[in-house]
Amino acid sequence: MQLTAKRLPKLLWAQIHTRNTIAHRIIARFPAVVLDRPIFILGLPRSGTSIFCTLMGSNPNLAHWSEAPVVWDPKWRAYENEHRWTAQECTPQALRRINNNFGYYTRWKGCDRFINKHPRNALRVPFLTAGWPEARLIHIRRDPRAVANSLYSITKRERQRHRFPLGGFARPPGWREIDAIKDPMERFCRMTVAIHQVLKQDLQEAVKPENLFAVSYEDFGQDCHGTLRQAYDFADVTVNEQALAKVPETLENRNYKWAATRSVDEIKTMHRILGPIVLDEGYETDDAWLDRVLKERKDNTA
Repeated sequence: MQLTAKRLPKLLWAQIHTRNTIAHRIIARFPAVVLDRPIFILGLPRSGTSIFCTLMGSNPNLAHWSEAPVVWDPKWRAYENEHRWTAQECTPQALRRINNNFGYYTRWKGCDRFINKHPRNALRVPFLTAGWPEARLIHIRRDPRAVANSLYSITKRERQRHRFPLGGFARPPGWREIDAIKDPMERFCRMTVAIHQVLKQDLQEAVKPENLFAVSYEDFGQDCHGTLRQAYDFADVTVNEQALAKVPETLENRNYKWAATRSVDEIKTMHRILGPIVLDEGYETDDAWLDRVLKERKDNTA
């Protein structure tokens, strides 16, 4: 990765603070602070949580720190780490480390509220609700086919991801068996289903309805301003009109790249594995979507 003058301050700050476990341990020993209703953005990896959190976090009323992997887990790069956390992992020590680091960061930024997204938190909802019962959770939904396609593509493109199980993305229960699957499309489809199942059940069982706001990535892309206004209202955050004016009104729709770029066999794999959750999430109305997609491909190349 090329080192530029623009990147240098960020890299230095990472060494001093954002990825410095010693600094995090020191801050954990500071007097305890209250993190008022933190906003956590949740969703499958590659589902649009990054762009949503970045744009929502552009509001100067929010202290935006994303992804903060080292604060969440000082051993976040360990090859054998389990990413599934429940209330049992929410120990006083872990809570003090995370709460103080995010709390003092919020004070340093001169804000009242904090916002964060971390892909592994899709597997940690019980942990989040145990530590911050009044946290505001925003769930970003996206077509599972687009998610699996993006996971496949970025892992293939970024060679450093080959060193880590599942490309370094969130590891759901049973991840070792999933990572052992040789066909990459099947591997990432199975991973998508596994994370989806955990997240869906946790949101139903561990979150109070008034603390949960669901956002369709597709709807967000068509109306960024309207969706963000709804999210701010849900989270009880004052809209900053000047900051919102700098947010694009729409985003490019890349949801259907899979239909044009994946092979016929890969699309059939998607249909076989992702079919049930595609229907469950309302992205198709019946199971015949495979035939329609293949017919459209054939017509477009004729």
